[in-house]
Amino acid sequence: MRMMGKGKSRVFMSIAAAVLVMGGVAAAQPGATSAAVSDIAGHWGEAAIAGAVKKGYVDGYEDGTFRPDREVTRAEFVTMLSKALGLKPFPKEPGDDWYDPYMMAVANAGIHRWSDFTTGDWNTPISREEMARMSLRATDPELQKPDNATDVKEMVYLAAKKGLLQGLAGGELGLDQTTTRAQSVTIIERILTVNAGGTLPVDKYAVNRAGVYAIKTNMFDVWPEVFGKLHPGSPKWDPDNLFVETGDGKYRGELDAIVLIDLDDPNDPHWDLLPDVSRLTWINKFARKFYPVKGMRNCYLIVTPGRQVYNYDTSKYGEIPYFPVNIHGFTLDREAMKQGELRGIVQLYLDQRIDIPVYIVPKNIETSGDLVIDIYAPAIPPNNDYRKRLLWVTPPKQVE
Repeated sequence: MRMMGKGKSRVFMSIAAAVLVMGGVAAAQPGATSAAVSDIAGHWGEAAIAGAVKKGYVDGYEDGTFRPDREVTRAEFVTMLSKALGLKPFPKEPGDDWYDPYMMAVANAGIHRWSDFTTGDWNTPISREEMARMSLRATDPELQKPDNATDVKEMVYLAAKKGLLQGLAGGELGLDQTTTRAQSVTIIERILTVNAGGTLPVDKYAVNRAGVYAIKTNMFDVWPEVFGKLHPGSPKWDPDNLFVETGDGKYRGELDAIVLIDLDDPNDPHWDLLPDVSRLTWINKFARKFYPVKGMRNCYLIVTPGRQVYNYDTSKYGEIPYFPVNIHGFTLDREAMKQGELRGIVQLYLDQRIDIPVYIVPKNIETSGDLVIDIYAPAIPPNNDYRKRLLWVTPPKQVE
């Protein structure tokens, strides 16, 4: 398997040259000659393809076609990207593959890492995740530095937030799907826009999904008014720390994610986390009534999927159908609740009392000051619940 090509030692031959490349990536000069392509009229990528052909970093085929829906290999993508960014190709040595000069150029610029591809070779079709990773580095000099260790999943999230990666139908990321020629030049055109100082439209559903994929929550993007301001004493949100393991070694539970669903948005990408909404109710203990969730507005559902990994002593730790999460700090207005108005955070009911890890909370709720999210073991008193704080934020008292 040939992942790097000949001449790997040339990649770091000149630190000064690498810094120059990282500091200023320029587009290929417009007006490069290329044969007109005949099969893009009416295609969704027509404008991007036409622009790419005009700039000269991609050509049509000898028969005059572009074949916009044809898959692109890793070698083809890095070649187009290298040319578009104006990176100087490395000299071709005897035995080199056709793409080696361009592959070495993007590697030297810090846009590609040798660890990026764990399977296949340069003739393997490039995935959307691989393309997102390189596109983000191509727009961010900090990420191009050799010592930058940003997590692969987080790079997908950052690419979505920047508008480089947009979703497919329903905001689906399709990270393992291959990339077409039309998609490739569209991504490269976005890179050139960002590097020229422009901004890109952002797909909020793609950001939503990417947040859950990368950091196991979308709350910072969906409800930044509440979750966007960390308290100075808050731990940093850590997607690898969503578990409780008791000191006696008898219980471990893990939280998969914290996901917000907008009850006002029928296109929210996370409806599939819920059972049939028509079956969900919330319990108003002050009015002593059950109210259906279906038809409610101006609310978020907070879903906290998790699981018990093991429980070796059920006399100390209770058996419940979910991993316990405590969200504390939203004000509970008892008088409004008595009148049937939801004015607090309430856990939902499916077949029996609080049997699913889903909460409902009004968007315009008040807070008591600070808001905290804790996870804990379901200890039976007086046993220790080994509570762990995940987040501590300071939202405004009245959330608009």
